[in-house]
Amino acid sequence: MLQKTLFALALLLGVVACAPLAEQAERVSTARQSGQGAVDDQSCAYAQFLWGKAAEADKRPEEAISHYEQALGCDPAAEYVMRNLAMALIRTDKRQQAIGWINKILAAKPDDIGAQSLLANLYVSIGETAQAEAAYRAILARDPKNQNVMLMLGSLYASNRQYDKAQAQLEELVRLAPESYAGHYYLAKLYREMRLGPKAAASYAKALALNWSLTLAYEAADFYESLSRYAESAKLYRRILEEDPGDERARGSLANSYLQRNKIDAALAELRELRHTTSETVRVDLSIGRILLQAKRYGAAIAHLSKVLAEDPSQVTIRSLLVLTYYQKGDKAKARKMLAEVRPGMAGYDESVLMLARLLHDEKDRAGAEKVLRQAIAEAVGERKVVFYVALAALHREQGELTKAYAVFDEAQQELPADPKLRFEYGLFLERAGNTGAALAKMHEVLALDPHNPYALNYVGYSWADRGERLEEAKAYIEEAVSLRPEDGFIRDSLGWVYYQLGDYDRAVQELKKAVELANDEDATIYEHLGDAYAKLRRYAEAAGAYDRAADLYEEQPKKEAVRRKRGALPVQ
Repeated sequence: MLQKTLFALALLLGVVACAPLAEQAERVSTARQSGQGAVDDQSCAYAQFLWGKAAEADKRPEEAISHYEQALGCDPAAEYVMRNLAMALIRTDKRQQAIGWINKILAAKPDDIGAQSLLANLYVSIGETAQAEAAYRAILARDPKNQNVMLMLGSLYASNRQYDKAQAQLEELVRLAPESYAGHYYLAKLYREMRLGPKAAASYAKALALNWSLTLAYEAADFYESLSRYAESAKLYRRILEEDPGDERARGSLANSYLQRNKIDAALAELRELRHTTSETVRVDLSIGRILLQAKRYGAAIAHLSKVLAEDPSQVTIRSLLVLTYYQKGDKAKARKMLAEVRPGMAGYDESVLMLARLLHDEKDRAGAEKVLRQAIAEAVGERKVVFYVALAALHREQGELTKAYAVFDEAQQELPADPKLRFEYGLFLERAGNTGAALAKMHEVLALDPHNPYALNYVGYSWADRGERLEEAKAYIEEAVSLRPEDGFIRDSLGWVYYQLGDYDRAVQELKKAVELANDEDATIYEHLGDAYAKLRRYAEAAGAYDRAADLYEEQPKKEAVRRKRGALPVQ
């Protein structure tokens, strides 16, 4: 239908577009001989141009390109055809060819800012950042207040980690255009990357004042919380709730902001309100119980948790928290009684056994704790025994009885000779006991029973990588583990580390940044690895930031000091 419309339009313009190309060529030749060549060249070009537009509308890009090229064969100076041809080439990912045509447009029209902007963006898309910068600069030389180009140039600098240049460009943008939402927003992102917290917060506030949106409000609130500016995040959450009282995320986050400022009653009030609207009532009930327990309001916690458990006795986590509340209150007899009442087959039996054993161990009744675990082993069937064997071995290790602990695992292996989970737990136990060689051997046993166990693959691969041994094999092991558990940040960290050991530092950074994201920004080792990779790339500012974050997250003082020494050894920027 569109082709017919365009054809009719061509007729109205006096273009005989339906003629075969050979016939058109003959008519153009005749017209040239009679002195009418320029007019007919333009007619021929426009006919082909219209067919090209029709082909694009019908999603036939290659045919469209062919028509545009034929149009330029008729009229090589047809700038409007060059522009459409360039766009068609871009859409078919033929960017270098598109750049050639845009340069031809600029040769004829050097002041065409639209073409210059398109050229700059194309250079960015193919990684030619120096040419892109030059193109943006050329535009600004002619149009110093072009906000879009200033924004693009600032973003280009930021993506190339030229933070000082990006900052100067974006700050100039908002100076010239104080109402630029994009300018303030990108400055906020840049300041965050530069770890200029107060400036980032101020830019978020300006962006929100210019263009309030739910997505931006959450982003800003999360950032305020990272700075421990909970009053400001709470203000945003309250505004979200004014617009949508049923927003569960905002309600829960507001409760947390109150809790962080020790406003216990305000936090509880928000959670009780949330309980009326959410489908995840157990999660909310647990939060209420934990807050009351942490505040040592034992009576209120017991009343709340007992009511919830009476409504649904299968809630294992509620029972465990109630037991802990009795225990911390000092009513240990009630805690033991509640745990002992859970029998095999009941919901939460395994957890109750382990908790009772831990309670008895903490009370120095080690014989009682061992008895509870031995009874559970006798009553359990199949691999359900594993958790109790592991707990019993851990009990002996805590008492300094490693020989007895190993004997427990050996006994378990006799009973469950083909259970890979048991051998994996044994390997982890050996690792914690400092017997890394035996731990690695045990992980190989796991893989003999379960060749695609992602955690054993990761353990073996990372062990090799950390020692700088068998790196290609380590990479293969870890890559398989990643394919099996792609959302596991710790396995992704192993992949980053093996790339580091192989000397591929760019790929290491890529994988380690993904690992940070998957591990919820909370693992010190991943940040230390990321700092090491940045340092190898001489990206020292980013290395320093990663090391600082690792030092914040490490709990062990020797590890804190070690990563701080790395940070101190970085060249001064």
